[in-house]
Amino acid sequence: MKNDHGGKYLKEVIFGRLLIVLCLALVWAVAIFARLIYLQGFKSEDYIRQAEGQQQGFIELSPKRGAILDRNLEELAINVRSHSVYTHPDQIGDPLHTSQKLALVLGIPADKVYEQLTSEVPFTYLKRGITPLEAKQVRDLELSGIHLTEESRRFYPNMELASHLLGFVNIDNTGLGGLEYGYREELRGQKRRVQLKVDARRNSYLRSSSNEKIEGNILVLTIDRAIQHVAETALRKAVELYGAIDGSAIVMDPRTGQILAMACYPTFNPNDPAKYPLDYRRNRSILDLYEPGSTFKIITMSALLEERLSTPDEVIDCRAGTARIGRKVYREAKRSFEDLTLTQVIAKSSNVGTVKLALRLGEEKLHHYVESFGFGQKTGIDLPGEENGLFRPVSQWSKISIGAIAIGQEIGVTPLQMIRAAAAIANGGYLVKPHVVRQILSPAGDLLFSQKPEGKRILSEATTRQGRRIMTSVVLEGTGRRAQLKGYSSAGKTGTAQKIVDGRYSKSKYVGSFIGFAPVDDPALVCLVVINEPKGLPWGGRVAGPAFKEIMELTLIHQGIPPDLPVEMVNPQIRMARAYKPRTQVRLPESGQSEGASQSEERLLTEHFSETVLTVLESEPEGRAESQSLTVNLSTKALPDFKGRTLRQVARDCARLSVKLKVTGTGMAAGQRPAPGRPILPGMVCEVFFSNERQTGNETNRVVLLRTGEHAGTDHSQR
Repeated sequence: MKNDHGGKYLKEVIFGRLLIVLCLALVWAVAIFARLIYLQGFKSEDYIRQAEGQQQGFIELSPKRGAILDRNLEELAINVRSHSVYTHPDQIGDPLHTSQKLALVLGIPADKVYEQLTSEVPFTYLKRGITPLEAKQVRDLELSGIHLTEESRRFYPNMELASHLLGFVNIDNTGLGGLEYGYREELRGQKRRVQLKVDARRNSYLRSSSNEKIEGNILVLTIDRAIQHVAETALRKAVELYGAIDGSAIVMDPRTGQILAMACYPTFNPNDPAKYPLDYRRNRSILDLYEPGSTFKIITMSALLEERLSTPDEVIDCRAGTARIGRKVYREAKRSFEDLTLTQVIAKSSNVGTVKLALRLGEEKLHHYVESFGFGQKTGIDLPGEENGLFRPVSQWSKISIGAIAIGQEIGVTPLQMIRAAAAIANGGYLVKPHVVRQILSPAGDLLFSQKPEGKRILSEATTRQGRRIMTSVVLEGTGRRAQLKGYSSAGKTGTAQKIVDGRYSKSKYVGSFIGFAPVDDPALVCLVVINEPKGLPWGGRVAGPAFKEIMELTLIHQGIPPDLPVEMVNPQIRMARAYKPRTQVRLPESGQSEGASQSEERLLTEHFSETVLTVLESEPEGRAESQSLTVNLSTKALPDFKGRTLRQVARDCARLSVKLKVTGTGMAAGQRPAPGRPILPGMVCEVFFSNERQTGNETNRVVLLRTGEHAGTDHSQR
């Protein structure tokens, strides 16, 4: 009985313990089940996001900025590939060790790197635009959470050339000046984020793909790179020769308003604009105001002729003391004159004669004509920041204002306003709207926009014809003789204006300028040169006239405009007579070449401006001296049309003609540059574009054909 009682007790103990274990197990199971319900029902989305965050990453792709090309599709602003270092701070295991390693390679203080690696942002750049060597060193470190990405960086292959016009960008390729800022929407493209799949070591194994276009559009300018170089070179020489502070020069087609060159000095390199003072980056052609002085007399002259208040042959008494307004007695700048015709008043730049004639106009009419020439208002050029100029209403004029304004005082103008006014006399009486963007192309080369000439008539044809003849006398027998061109007729006007210092006209600080156009009967170019505070004799004909001469002679040759003066008046150094229009292509060295840009430009410009010169025959039959025609020897070798030929056929022809071939694309030849018919020069390179697609009439706006000048938007009115 005792054993039975003991066994029963043992069973109760065991059962009790098992019951406790079972209860504990049940409680544990309920807790686990409750936890699972909590995790699956309430926290599942949070853990899914965490899991995806461990398996996903992203990089941001900077948009490829659209290129900027000159009128011949030569590159002015392009994009180059560069690397940037970025990180996801939450992926960094040992930020102290990582920051010390990176600081040595990137040249950044370790504390700054550490601060970025420990920030709470999901993505941050450590350094943008690193060198290839730095990229290799970062890659070799194999640091967890540190990544490299390729970016597009803006590059200006011609360095300082046209820098004020082009502007510049910041590290994010955002336009900060010039065309880069003015056309920022068209150029910048679309930024995009690319998602990545990563493994446990954060190595990417899958990238999302997209066909979305992120490139910006392409700007085709009216600027000619060769003419721009000529203008900048001549301006720099003039400013440095006369010890001036700065200067500007503009070359424009007076018929269409197309700006062929816009130069300013001092200049800067847009690849590294921060190294230069802010004043160096000013586009003086549209921002700087100056009193035009005697160049403004062509406005007074035009108003008199249009109102028929004078004629070119009318004689005016220009003796000192004969021009008086109130207590103001007007005298000449250098010496007194006696009787002068209106033509001589402009040629000799007589202040007395101009003031006496302006009084015939009266205040209201003079104000009307000055305003009709566009002074006191923006020209509307497609560049940001243009100034209005300073021109007061008649109600704010003093008693002597009519005389001061007639000779270019009490008015502030920009160089662009002044050249537009002169263009109206050159083109037959139309005030045109200047512009620098000729076309906008899509990344695929489709024509999106083409600028059309705009203008309104402000003078009659008869008035401008008389005005051109009067202005011709300035360079033949007046104050602008230093600006007389060799082989080309020209017209112009000099200007020497005193600067205002502390509210008074300075006796030592001047602005010298010259404005003119050529050829006289059918002006194709108008040019203005402004030199600010030249040392020594400041006369505009002396300091600005020679620069005008250099720019115009070379530009007329480059444009293929034949001389209109006898052979003996042609400068022997640039003697030529051509009936064709060449397209000079100044090839600057590619990135990484040792030859400097300026040296290369000088050499290539010399080649293109000298090797295309035609030899004028010295012998001429007697009795033909009065003839103004030129006999020339023309080279019989011209570039053939390669369109529709195979690569083998094109290569064979180029070898036969001693032309270097540059091949782009595959298939059949679809376009070329230089265009067919151009004379073959020593060392010429011909780029031929091949395509596998059949060319149709609907494809004439493609960039391949644009490079040959055969697109629908080509301005055939250009000489």
